[in-house]
Amino acid sequence: MTRPASRGAVLVDTDVFSILYVDPGKAANRGHPVDELRRQLAGLQVVIAFQTRAEVLAGTMMGNWGERRVADTRVKLDSAPTISIDREVVDAYAVLTAACKRAGHALHNKIHTGDRWIAACAISKGLPLLTLDGIYFGAPDLVLLRD
Repeated sequence: MTRPASRGAVLVDTDVFSILYVDPGKAANRGHPVDELRRQLAGLQVVIAFQTRAEVLAGTMMGNWGERRVADTRVKLDSAPTISIDREVVDAYAVLTAACKRAGHALHNKIHTGDRWIAACAISKGLPLLTLDGIYFGAPDLVLLRD
């Protein structure tokens, strides 16, 4: 579902967070729309899901980053409010999984478990999601931040 979002807060997925906060210069050089994403987020509070925090930290560990770079990344993660697992998130996850399965939406597939948690965080807190990942398009009850 794509609807205009109220101007306030927005949940960003792991790719968007990484593009904008981990290494935007490298992301821009790889052709990612850094300036466009920044424009879309102007005036909004960026929020992340626990899943994004875990994925970004796992990336630092798998990449054997140095202590300073890991510390800098933690500061960036800490600057964004993080939605943790609570009853609302778990309920939204269960409803989303079942709805995607019934609708034949690929988000229900096991490979997208992390993506479902991110979507459930957005749904449960009534936040739009900013993503570049097509897996979220058409997901039941998920509002995407779009132009």
